[in-house]
Amino acid sequence: MKAAIICVDDEWTILTTLGQQLKRYFGKDYEIELANNAAEALSICAELTAEGLEIPLVISDQRMQGMEGDTLLIQLHKLYPKMLKIMLTGQANADSVGNVVNAAALYRYIRKPWDETDLILTVAEALRSFEQEQKLTYQNALLKEINAKLESSLSLLLASLEATIDGVLVLDSGGKVVSFNQKFAAIWNLPASTSTDDSQKLVDLILEPLIEEDASAFQALLVQENIKKRDLLRLKMVM
Repeated sequence: MKAAIICVDDEWTILTTLGQQLKRYFGKDYEIELANNAAEALSICAELTAEGLEIPLVISDQRMQGMEGDTLLIQLHKLYPKMLKIMLTGQANADSVGNVVNAAALYRYIRKPWDETDLILTVAEALRSFEQEQKLTYQNALLKEINAKLESSLSLLLASLEATIDGVLVLDSGGKVVSFNQKFAAIWNLPASTSTDDSQKLVDLILEPLIEEDASAFQALLVQENIKKRDLLRLKMVM
């Protein structure tokens, strides 16, 4: 299903010329929709959106009968804030352009009569910008979902650690202590204030009651030296 580019102008000759130029360059990937006034543009946008079509870009003339271009673009921005807006204007009206920039995040304005090459380059840039923003939005949503799953998995892991009858100490791949359960704290008689925030202090507390051989083995574990099976390393406390 193609996305759509909406073109709006109340002068039919100008509108069809604009549509032909865009269709020549972008017709393979985008539907080029023509609207002869603001009301028609709003209707087309509503219909396409209801059908599930994406509208990355609208190009509107400023001077039109009825609702003018700046008012239309501001209204479209309220309805479809991610849609990019380009204004065509024969007479650069600073107030009109300023209104759209401030209230509708105007992407560009192009003077009439426009240069076809400049128009096509501007539209291509706008479409790339829209696509990049869509990808970023998707990636952020995916990252948020992954983080939520990781937090859920971590909560489950921590709950499992607390439920076990064994003392458990968790190290990351760099040998840093990241967690321990209450059973481990009880076996090692760790102070209630002990946390993983001060990793070195925690390591010192763990090493203190170990016999020399196991203390050396644990230190090697921390720096990942010659430890092939860390899960089989047993620590024996001095009685």
